[in-house]
Amino acid sequence: MADSDQPTHEIAVATHDGLTVRGDVFGPPTGAAAIFLHGGGQSRSSWRGAARRLANAGFRACTMDLRGHGDSDWSGADNYEFDDYVADVLATIAQVGEPALLIGASMGGHVAMIAAARYPDRVSALALADVTPWVDEDKGDEIRNAMRQARHGFASVEEAARMVDTMRGTPSQDDISGLRRHMRTGPDGRFYWRWDPAMLADEHLRHGGEGGLLVTEARRLTRPVLLMLAENSTVTDAAQAATFKAALPWLQTVTIEGAGHMVTGDVNDTYAEHILAFADTLDTSHPREKPHR
Repeated sequence: MADSDQPTHEIAVATHDGLTVRGDVFGPPTGAAAIFLHGGGQSRSSWRGAARRLANAGFRACTMDLRGHGDSDWSGADNYEFDDYVADVLATIAQVGEPALLIGASMGGHVAMIAAARYPDRVSALALADVTPWVDEDKGDEIRNAMRQARHGFASVEEAARMVDTMRGTPSQDDISGLRRHMRTGPDGRFYWRWDPAMLADEHLRHGGEGGLLVTEARRLTRPVLLMLAENSTVTDAAQAATFKAALPWLQTVTIEGAGHMVTGDVNDTYAEHILAFADTLDTSHPREKPHR
């Protein structure tokens, strides 16, 4: 198959509230759909390499910028509820193809999980990169609070890299020049990330775990699910994975050695081979359908 190094085309998806979210599509138009959702503070470029890998395996792979991120519109009305993100995913599935394999990292994983639980006929399977429904809100607050500091901007890319270290749980690579493309220069000359700080409000994110939304939706899942844990994660742990497995006996798990939790500027290519291996099992390993509770 020809190499899919470049996206076939860019898509613009109209949302329910008048915004436009944007993405890149790789691979053949007749391929099975796979949609990648990045974590909070990331952009679609974080999944670009993994999307190429799936495209070269025959998938029609799409990487999306979530609302408030990258090239997608920011919501002036602060519409950053999980329902808003899920509606955007459904509109994207309608444009890319269904049923779709959903792959999500961190916050994007929670969005993908809710979509898969609520709309199983439109989702073929779910792959979660270092995120479970059982959220340790104290650990989450550490990341969110670090991200909130970014609203004031940074004097240099090096200063931004130190914030990234705090969120990731592993040291930055020697070459941090890649962070620059995830940043914009403000009128004050400082560097700012290309995402809307308004999406970090506690009412949007913090109480998904403590309030039970994510666990409730997870228990409704009927599609195949792969959980990819980062060895050096600051967010997930083995106990969460075990609880998830108890709720979904068909859950597949794998640990990504050397990986930390994905944050702004990270590239998620290390997950690609595990996603492909999971995809190869989908024709023969489908869980028994369960009624929604």
